Amino acid sequence: MNMLDVYQLLITPLSPVHVGCGESYEPTNYVIEGGILYEFDTAAVTGTLDGADRKGLLELASRRPTTEMIQAVQKFFYERRRKLLAHALQHVPVLPGVTALYARRVGQTASREADGRKVINKLELDRTAYNPVSRQPVLFGSSLKGAIRTALLDQVNAGRPAQESKGLHEFQGRLFRYYDRDNRHMHLERDPMRLVHVADAVWNGERGLYATHIRLAVNRKKAPVKDEQGRLRKSQAEAKDLYQVLECLPAWHYRAFAGQLRVQYLTGLPKRLDGMVPAADLRFDVARIAQACNAFYRHLLEEEVRQLRERGFLDPRWDKTLQTLLQKAEEKFTRGEAFLLRVGRHSGAESVTLNGVRKIRIMKGKDETPDYLPTAKTWWLAAEEKDQMHNLLPFGWLLVEVYPMQADVPEWNALKDVCTPYLEQARRLAEALQRKLAESAAAHREAEESRRVAEAERQRREEEERRKAQEAAARQAWLATLSPQMREVEDFKAKAQARKAQLGTGKEKANTGIHTLAQQLVKSALENPDWTVEEKRSLAEAIETWLPQLVERLDHKDNWKEARKKLKLAMLKGES
Repeated sequence: MNMLDVYQLLITPLSPVHVGCGESYEPTNYVIEGGILYEFDTAAVTGTLDGADRKGLLELASRRPTTEMIQAVQKFFYERRRKLLAHALQHVPVLPGVTALYARRVGQTASREADGRKVINKLELDRTAYNPVSRQPVLFGSSLKGAIRTALLDQVNAGRPAQESKGLHEFQGRLFRYYDRDNRHMHLERDPMRLVHVADAVWNGERGLYATHIRLAVNRKKAPVKDEQGRLRKSQAEAKDLYQVLECLPAWHYRAFAGQLRVQYLTGLPKRLDGMVPAADLRFDVARIAQACNAFYRHLLEEEVRQLRERGFLDPRWDKTLQTLLQKAEEKFTRGEAFLLRVGRHSGAESVTLNGVRKIRIMKGKDETPDYLPTAKTWWLAAEEKDQMHNLLPFGWLLVEVYPMQADVPEWNALKDVCTPYLEQARRLAEALQRKLAESAAAHREAEESRRVAEAERQRREEEERRKAQEAAARQAWLATLSPQMREVEDFKAKAQARKAQLGTGKEKANTGIHTLAQQLVKSALENPDWTVEEKRSLAEAIETWLPQLVERLDHKDNWKEARKKLKLAMLKGES
């Protein structure tokens, strides 16, 4: 007896999807350049900065954590973005509106509150759910199962109005018959959804394609409302220029995710266990799951598309692609081989509430009591620009194919055909990204080689300076052991050597510079009784060695003989 059916799920996003994971791309952990977000590890890339930059970053990070500090760090990394690109952990395409927003706002003050306190737009970009090892996106099984649960609840409720209830949990418990009204106790073991298991769906898209992109979410009114001047009113969020920046799964990536659905059966259980397990008529098989999802979500999809089309918001190309797919998928929907789901942020209140009992809270002005209506009054729509009014898309729509686990999965050519134009566009973008990465890598290699050469030269200079310092220290220690007279002799030699290096192949005139110094030393040696015979001889030898090299004409034999006589070198050496 089969107690468990296992199915493979192949999932194609039909519109942008954002499944939140509680994480963001922090403005100090990424830069946007050329329409690409480069995420990096701040701690790792600091090793690529030079000493001055590291010192500057440390100084910024040591400040009190204010908005100004965040602004300064943000600007610091942006100004050095060229150095960071080659160290990126992740590369994510960014739609033009977000790129322009980033360029305008990075390192700048976004707004100012009424009290004058600065408020920094931190440019935190909400991440979609992802695998931290592969860094590829995932669709959480809990999100998929939650959407399935909503559809099954709606099927069981069958459009009936809500009975008096003390909350959503109690309402669901009554529909799925795991709530005991007599003793007001939840018997969760009777919840039929515990027999349905949905695994996380992992990235299964075409190799080399980007798996996500960064775009905007904007708010628009469902029904046109005009003011006294006949102008269309904006939604409250739109009037306040509120929007969101989200990482999303792109639409029409053919079978971009692969998951698994397991349905457990309880046939053959003893009757004594009936009160401890889900009711027999609420043990859902895959056919019922698909039927319930299509019945619930397809109506919502078609109604939303119709309203968006009427308001002129909808992207007509996307609309045409969707209509073609729905027509070609009709047989698969009927056979339960495929079904629609809606998941993630901005799926719309209608998609998470049931027909017949839907009461959506509509916020009004400050201190006003909110309304409760059967439909929401605005949409959050996927956009490329924050002021965009056309070519918008709804969020969250998925097409799910269901196949037995061991079955060979055939290509769904009809689905592949409608995805192909979008995939070709994605391939071009991926190729452009690869070119940019190759250029960045080449620039990085060139910069690294320049840095390596500069570092080697710096080390050589430092080593030379250390050597000179050691030699100078050793010379000073040696000079300290000499008499004052011999220190003057050594000082003369050092000055002569330095003068030689300065003059090069030239020579100075007589009675200037080193010649005058020699004359002064000879006079001191002959007149000062502290000079010993050996010290005088050492001075004479030093003068004989260096003066002919440094003074004009003294290298000539006759001239040097005359100069030697004037300098009294023979007397200095004790010669008669």
